[in-house]
Amino acid sequence: MNGHPERNMKLVAVAAALIGVIVAFVLFPMLASAMLAEYPEHRRWFWPGLIYVWIVLAPGFVGLWEFWKISGQIARDNSFSPENARSLSRICALALTMAALLAVGVAALCILRMGQPGLLILMLGFGAACVLVAMLANALAQLVRRAAAIQTENDLTI
Repeated sequence: MNGHPERNMKLVAVAAALIGVIVAFVLFPMLASAMLAEYPEHRRWFWPGLIYVWIVLAPGFVGLWEFWKISGQIARDNSFSPENARSLSRICALALTMAALLAVGVAALCILRMGQPGLLILMLGFGAACVLVAMLANALAQLVRRAAAIQTENDLTI
């Protein structure tokens, strides 16, 4: 894992995307179908629920694309670039979007009195993780932006 960090980063991005696709299009539909067997009165919420899950996960896939682009910049030995700072800022915004969508979902489930405690805790936990990713991406964006400015300044003095 030491030789080419950009390859490792891209491998992580691909693995995360594959896991996300499996979760979104295999696991969640299976779980939703199983829940219907237990709660047939919620049948009308099957497709809206799945579409909601897909909408919540969409910013995550866009964030993985931004991460992929950062990996490419690192491969070109351009780690501290304005492009990477912008990508990190976009990742921050995407993670906050996911957190907000999860919070709206928790509120909707509570209002509809459909919230199972385990599901609500899971959604809040993922929302908290999204906020953490957003905070880290924002901090990294600021550091990369400052490092890029210093690097540009140093390039001009040589």
